[in-house]
Order: sequence, then structure tokens, then C-alpha cells
Amino acid sequence: MNSSELFPVIMAGGRGTRFWPASVRKRPKQFMDLLGGGTMIQLTAARFMGLARQGSIMVVTGAEHRDTVIEQMPWISRENLLLEPAGRNTAPCIGWAAETLRRRGLGHCTMIIAASDHMISPVQGFQRTLEKAVQLAEEGCLCTIGIPPDHPATGYGYIRRGEGKGHGWTIRSFTEKPDLPTATEYLRSGEYLWNSGMFVWKAEVFLEELKRHMPGLYRDLAELPDTTAPSLEVYGALDPVSVDYGVMEKTSLGVMVEAEFSWSDIGDWPGARKAGVSMGESLLVDSEDVLVYDETGRLTVVVGLKGASVVATDSVTLVMADSDSQSIREVVKRLEEERPELV
Repeated sequence: MNSSELFPVIMAGGRGTRFWPASVRKRPKQFMDLLGGGTMIQLTAARFMGLARQGSIMVVTGAEHRDTVIEQMPWISRENLLLEPAGRNTAPCIGWAAETLRRRGLGHCTMIIAASDHMISPVQGFQRTLEKAVQLAEEGCLCTIGIPPDHPATGYGYIRRGEGKGHGWTIRSFTEKPDLPTATEYLRSGEYLWNSGMFVWKAEVFLEELKRHMPGLYRDLAELPDTTAPSLEVYGALDPVSVDYGVMEKTSLGVMVEAEFSWSDIGDWPGARKAGVSMGESLLVDSEDVLVYDETGRLTVVVGLKGASVVATDSVTLVMADSDSQSIREVVKRLEEERPELV
């Protein structure tokens, strides 16, 4: 495998709303040190070291986070820092990175697309998995990575594997977040894996499939100015579609390899607790399954709670039951109108 022809693309454009109040617009989750040893984006980049050249790593992020990326990744080539004036979902994000490579005469190179805020271990298993995916990409496949499920999760998408192909399988179907009975049946069948949202493919192969299945977006990307910071007027007009829906669910080139690593997208505070995230000094009395994340340095005392998160910053304290973790989006939406300085 030629590391000089591998281009990792780190997608770092999300807001991390479900991690409010610690995650805010100026410092979303991917720029936080939740696990120790580095921020989420720093740990993501470190996983590619030894697999690809440091100078080939690309980051697609919001224009307002340019300085944060440079501060946390001072070694990044400025031409590999693509700044979105507005989030337009994953198909435009990935398509822009692919079009950028093609314009540089690197369309034959292999892209490795990963989110900036996933927890993955061990690194060796991650790299072994990618080596298998790269081999399939060399054959002209659009490869994704499936995670063997260990419980009937309803918050993840699923991929149903088909026939064996090299180190992986063809893809029969994609399913968005199922209900619990369906997820339980998926787990029992052994045919379904979690959709990690990671992809490996040659830039030119992906662009041809984008042209086939999303011709409008393909045309608009080809007409983007040759810049790493397009205007909102131009970039904001791109079709905001996910790459799963726009390409992967329609292509005949899709394949999947099975992850040789543990994975979590740490999507909310209950997920963070399961991953071992905590901060500050706490005293729990008659309480269990409680996360305390306190940035203030004060002692947090929790009495009589079960399945909850207590998150404190200098300006906000959140106390939330696990069962209401999805409601935090509505809280943030309301605060954007009433107290925008807090989000």
C-alpha cells in the first residue's frame, strides 16, 4: 500500500448539539478533550499516522473553526484545510474534497473519510481494517466500514451484508435507525452491522458515481471556485444530502469490510458516560449510572439519581435524565432564540 496515495479526509463540521452546554458553537465536541490525551479531532488525526503521510491529511470544517483547527493541528497544510461557510451534509462535504483532489491531479488517489468525533480502539485494528478497505478501493469499489453490533442499538444505521468479496462483502441494503424489536432481530440474525459513516474509495471513482446518481451536485461542485474558502452564496446553494442517501444506497459499487476495532460515536451524554467520560470532583449518594462533567472546579454532590447527566460550565448547569437526552436539541433551539450567548 502506497501511503503517498492515501488522503485521509476528516469531517469536522458538526455542532455537537447533544453535548451542550460543554459543546457550543465556538467550541463544538470535536475540539474538546473528552477522553484525555487529546481532543477528538487530534485523536482522529493521530490514528492515520503511519498509514498515510501527515501532509496528506485533509480537514473539512466550518469557516469559523479555522483558527481552532490550526491551533490543535499546527502541522496541517493550509491547502488541505477546506472551510465550509455553512454545513451542507456529507455528500457536498466529501464531494468537495474529492473535486479538490481531482483539480490537483490526484483523482487517482484513495480517500479515507472519517468523522472527527468518534472513539476508536485499538489503533492497530483500525489501520488493519483500513488496509483491507484500501485494497477494495484499488479494485474500483466504494467501501464502507461496518461495526459488529454488541447490543440492539436504535440510534445507529445498519448495513446488511451480502456476498463475500475479497476482504469484505457486497451490500444488500441500508437501514436507518430501527425500532428496538427490529434492532433486536438484526442482532440475532448476524447479517447486519452498524453503519460507521467511514468510507474508502478513489476520488475519481466516487466522483463518477456522484455524477451518475447526483448529477446536479456533481455539476455544482465542478463549478465551485478553486479556493479553500468558498462564499456562502455559492457553497450554501449545494444540495444538502447525505452521502449514504445520495450515493451509497444507489451505487452498484458499494462494499463493506468488518471493523477490527471497537467504535462509538459518543453521540450524547449517556453515551459519553458509557465511554468513561467524566470531569471534576463528585460525590454520589444513593445514585447510579450518573455522569458528572464539571468544568468549574467545584464539588458536585448527586443524591438519589439514576440514569442521569450533570454537566456544569461557568455559565450553565444541565441536569438531564438519560431518557430525555434527545430533547436537548429543543433546548438549544429555544436558547438560540432567547439566550444565544449560551449556545
